[in-house]
Amino acid sequence: MLIALPIHVWTPVKLGILQWFSSPLRVLLPLLGIIGITGLFRSRSWARLVLKSASGLAIAYLILISPVGAFMAVNGLEHFLPTDDGQRADAIVILGRGDLAEKERSQIATRLLRSGRAPFIFTTGKDEAPKMLELLASNGIPSEFILGENCARTTEENAIFTSVILKSQSVHQIILVTDTPHMLRSLLTFRSFGFDVTPKSVPVPSTLTSMQVSILAIREYLGLLSYSILGRFQPRTAPELQSSNLASECLLNGGKILAEL
Repeated sequence: MLIALPIHVWTPVKLGILQWFSSPLRVLLPLLGIIGITGLFRSRSWARLVLKSASGLAIAYLILISPVGAFMAVNGLEHFLPTDDGQRADAIVILGRGDLAEKERSQIATRLLRSGRAPFIFTTGKDEAPKMLELLASNGIPSEFILGENCARTTEENAIFTSVILKSQSVHQIILVTDTPHMLRSLLTFRSFGFDVTPKSVPVPSTLTSMQVSILAIREYLGLLSYSILGRFQPRTAPELQSSNLASECLLNGGKILAEL
């Protein structure tokens, strides 16, 4: 049985792990210190165990931040995604993800729309949706084919606001556009709100270093863990109630949850 814990318990832990992981000095120096100290007592069984453990962790970390490790970490997330068999959907949904592959997201959504896969595009994200609107317009997509909201701050809120707006328009089948590491957590979250989701993943930009890719992947593994513990992949029985409260808060702060961003 999943335990519903407040998100503020998980967010600092997740951010702390990511901050620690992103600094090789913070990871390797303590491990090298442990290896050096226990090496002085290697004749003792406990010291040999600690020495092997610290050495194994150091080697595992170096592998994980290498190109091979980054590829394996992302591939592990992608492995569980269903394939896109080309079926039509009710809408194309683009998730905000900071400035990561914004142009590529807009290009993929544009191709999907022009190929007749869905009648319109929905873009979601507090800071990202207005930028995506501009990119889609620069791709030649008329404004009447674009809906969106600029309230959502997390993947959970992406799904909540999308559900509030699109379910009222009888949208159930969506093509979800986001980067490959982010896709599994996003797909499971949107499914929990009753959407039939077809994933359309955007590859991780080749300009990122292997460490940056590994950090993206580790962030998603932690996100999958925390969302699972919080019960966010379970079917939602009354999403409208939770959503209306968030919508009211957003509107009071100047946000918009309608088509016009």
